[in-house]
Amino acid sequence: MSSKYLDIFLREAEEHLTSLQQGLLRLEKEPANKVLIHELLRNAHTLKGSARMLGFEGVSNVAHRLEDLLKEIEDGEREVDERGVDILLRGSDAMARLVGALAKGEAPPFAVEDFLAALDRGDVPEIVAPEPVGRDEEGLGDTVRARVRTLDSLVNLLGELIINKKRLEARVTSLKSLVRGSEPPSLRELGQFQRELEDDVLYLDYLIQELHGEAMELRMLPLRTITDGFQRLVRDLAREQGKEVELVMEGDGIELDRVLLESLKPMFLHMLTNAVDHGIELPDERKAKGKPAKATIRISARHEGDSVQILVRDDGRGMDPARIKQAALRRGVIDKEEAELLRDEEALYLTLRPGFSTSEIVTDVSGRGVGLDVVQKNLERVKGTLSLRSEVGVCTEISLQLPLSLSVVEALLVACGGECYAVPASYVLETIKIRSEDIITTGGKEVVSLRGVTVPLVSLASLFGLPGQKELLETGKVTAVVLRLREQLLACTVDRHLGSGEVVVKQLGAQLKRVTFVFGATILGDGNPALILNVPDLFAHAEGGATTGFRRAFAEHEAARVRGRILVVDDSITTRTMERSILVSHGYQVEVAVSGEDALEKVAGFQFDLVVSDVEMPGINGFELTRQLRGLDAYREIPIIIVSSLSRDEHKRQALDAGAQAYIVKGSFDQGTLLDTVETLIG
Repeated sequence: MSSKYLDIFLREAEEHLTSLQQGLLRLEKEPANKVLIHELLRNAHTLKGSARMLGFEGVSNVAHRLEDLLKEIEDGEREVDERGVDILLRGSDAMARLVGALAKGEAPPFAVEDFLAALDRGDVPEIVAPEPVGRDEEGLGDTVRARVRTLDSLVNLLGELIINKKRLEARVTSLKSLVRGSEPPSLRELGQFQRELEDDVLYLDYLIQELHGEAMELRMLPLRTITDGFQRLVRDLAREQGKEVELVMEGDGIELDRVLLESLKPMFLHMLTNAVDHGIELPDERKAKGKPAKATIRISARHEGDSVQILVRDDGRGMDPARIKQAALRRGVIDKEEAELLRDEEALYLTLRPGFSTSEIVTDVSGRGVGLDVVQKNLERVKGTLSLRSEVGVCTEISLQLPLSLSVVEALLVACGGECYAVPASYVLETIKIRSEDIITTGGKEVVSLRGVTVPLVSLASLFGLPGQKELLETGKVTAVVLRLREQLLACTVDRHLGSGEVVVKQLGAQLKRVTFVFGATILGDGNPALILNVPDLFAHAEGGATTGFRRAFAEHEAARVRGRILVVDDSITTRTMERSILVSHGYQVEVAVSGEDALEKVAGFQFDLVVSDVEMPGINGFELTRQLRGLDAYREIPIIIVSSLSRDEHKRQALDAGAQAYIVKGSFDQGTLLDTVETLIG
């Protein structure tokens, strides 16, 4: 038989079997739905005919038996009850197993005649859950369906790219003519060439964006691609445990990158299994608590900006923070001191830590959170985040935030240690400037306060083993990017931020799969590569990292840095002592002179940044000292402030004529006036 016909049959069978599985679960809730019954009958009938035409007798015979059962239901000869739906579901499972064997070229995995005999007796024969039909074992398959309109659009865009390439080739020819011409090109010619080239590049950018958008659509699949089998999973789990559970799906038409969906499916299966196994109570227990006997698990998805928010909620027993802490203490996940400091909402996240998921803890914590560390790690691989909320006895909510695609991400670019890095924007809260006085030391670690919230401070350069940020300390401030992971915040210092935008993600390859701190790379506009940071790794290593030492570094730098060297000249010991004290307390290095002659001796062997002088002194007075200083090359431009009790305008005029920059009258003198004047002149 031609492989072409087999492929067609496998695709058709997958559609009909999916329709059967979903329709039968719906029929259990809507037993009187005649339209639905007829649709199920049509699925079984079509499968029977297609299989018979190709000689697949096993599939055809099982489909025929299901068709008979559904016909009896349609004619009112058989009731739709739980057992009847079980039989029909087992029949669809059997066909899925048979079709799966055909896809792999294997023999039937069970004896079809024995199976049919069991159905005839009214038994519900056990059939191992089938693998997805027509799909490979590792993912969603290697083919996609595309609308003809999308393919036409791609072809048209590629045509436009070819035209644009020819236009750029024409520009190259024009440039060669300009360069090889006998006369240098005029400004007018160069301006015209520049405008034409800019138009071509702008149109090329538009084409690339359109082409990328269309190509990305081919990778996007609806969430229901992986959730279609969840209804059956929840039903079977609940039946096995004597529980009543309804799974409600909302927003399952939202589309995500197929690679993302492949990673999501095992996470969902784990969360649903946990919810049914351990989160949902038995019907009698629920009734005793005033709840309906049937529990509800709700998966809802919605767009939120450029990401997708998925909420998995059940109305079971919830997660008890006290029991979680006790279990974590017994297992050594936390110590007593940490347990006492943890708030209830923080305690929930202990379930994400490795080593927490054990059978002992399942008992103590009613099983909620079992294996959530695995879910968390898988989520981090696809750049998503997880948050938990629970109310004891009422509900548990697991919220997942995911990017729409893994091939392009919005990122903040930062410079650190001479390198450029990209930080996924979904983790970035804001960027801030931190001063020495903003940094607090607690428990040996440095933190900053951000709107009343204490945020740990780490140096990105230190985490990566890169050169420090000495040049930033000189400005008295450091730049930090505030990151958010679930309920946690972290301030990471960087050299500077370089703006944000979309970056194309390039995978690192198998040999770099386990590299810490990065999950991919991108190529920047200037052609240089930039690593894309794995933010969860930053949080994990920041916990056990050493203190940044910024406070100490700031203090040492401030102590070593001299704001300015000032010479104070006054014959009054009281005045010069007071002025010296004011200036020293504000970081200036101060030398004093008792007369004009003393001042000239001191400036001969030392370069001061500013001179403060009295006027009335024995020997050389302040005006004459100013004139003589202006005659020295080294002091021709050095600021001079006159501080005197002489207050007449002519004295001020004399000071300015001699070359002073400022005149302060002692009678109205206060330290603020002197400091403001010094600050204005030398900073």
